[in-house]
Amino acid sequence: MKNILTHYTFKQLVGTFLAVLFCLTAVIMLFDMVELLRMAAKQENVAFIDIITLALLKSPMMIHIILPFVILITGMIFFLRLNKSSELIVMRAVGVSVWNILLPLCGLIFVLGLVDIFIFSPIASRTAHRYERLEERLHLSGATPFVWSESGFWWRDNQENGTMVLRASRVRQEGSKITLEDVSLFELNTNGLSERQIESSDAVLENGQIHMQNAFVVDPMNENLQPVSHLTFDTSLNIDRLLEKFDAPQTMSFWRFPKFIRFLKEAGFSARAHEVYFFELTAFPLFLVAMFLVSALFTFPPSNRQGGTFLRVLLAIGCGFLLYFFSRITNVLGQNESLPLFLAAWGPALICIPLCISALLSLEDG
Repeated sequence: MKNILTHYTFKQLVGTFLAVLFCLTAVIMLFDMVELLRMAAKQENVAFIDIITLALLKSPMMIHIILPFVILITGMIFFLRLNKSSELIVMRAVGVSVWNILLPLCGLIFVLGLVDIFIFSPIASRTAHRYERLEERLHLSGATPFVWSESGFWWRDNQENGTMVLRASRVRQEGSKITLEDVSLFELNTNGLSERQIESSDAVLENGQIHMQNAFVVDPMNENLQPVSHLTFDTSLNIDRLLEKFDAPQTMSFWRFPKFIRFLKEAGFSARAHEVYFFELTAFPLFLVAMFLVSALFTFPPSNRQGGTFLRVLLAIGCGFLLYFFSRITNVLGQNESLPLFLAAWGPALICIPLCISALLSLEDG
């Protein structure tokens, strides 16, 4: 009988989850499309199919962001429906404990969280990058003047007499200056033609200038190498602009974090924000379970009092948002190194779950 009951509750919970997910995603996509249409009104080359494509590409990342609230609403609707149809009362009457109902459902939510971080987050990361590229191609956002990853760094700086393009295989921060290794600098005229090329094993970026020592100037006409002891170039590149171009932790795949964090540390940049978010991803399945238990705490016990259901729904929503904002506070404290990484990421779920279990034990006979 327990297996039949578990199968039935699984089926009901998954159906409710898919319905809530579809409704919330549709609402968010609608608002995104309205905003994109407003931005596209200023452009002449943006078709309606491009707007739909942009909204679809952005939706996987938005699904990951709203997933805790989807679980919260799903849990409330699921338990309220079982209460309204008196199915919970029948289950309890035949000797089924509250934990026989909740534990398999919590396991299902935990597995859903694992699927999200291991399978869905890489998909969301790829669609987010495609969204950014398409947005730049349609001129709905400013094109980034530089690109970098673990494989190297490219920078384009538009100047009065042309364009300067810089490539470096490695970038390393040392205090207030940036050291570039294996550097190639290309000077292009206003027509986009190469005027000269400078090669250097290393360069230093400091105070809006690039300093090259023991460089070689390559003449594009006869390809002769001319050694130069010192060269200086003015540039708008600085540390702040470099840090801004890092991929936001929210747009990165779970599997990419270890390699990218190691790359940041080797380059001398702070990887704290990425480390905190990576730990948050590892705790994400447990955080979803905490959200589900919050919904169960307020909507699982039957109430025959007039107005009691509405009040419990409000309390469940309020506690769910409180838990979410508490996780954002611990995230900020973790980035500021005021909390250890583990406590900043796992703390909200590890605090909420025992509290919910204790409250359910006090309300139910177990």
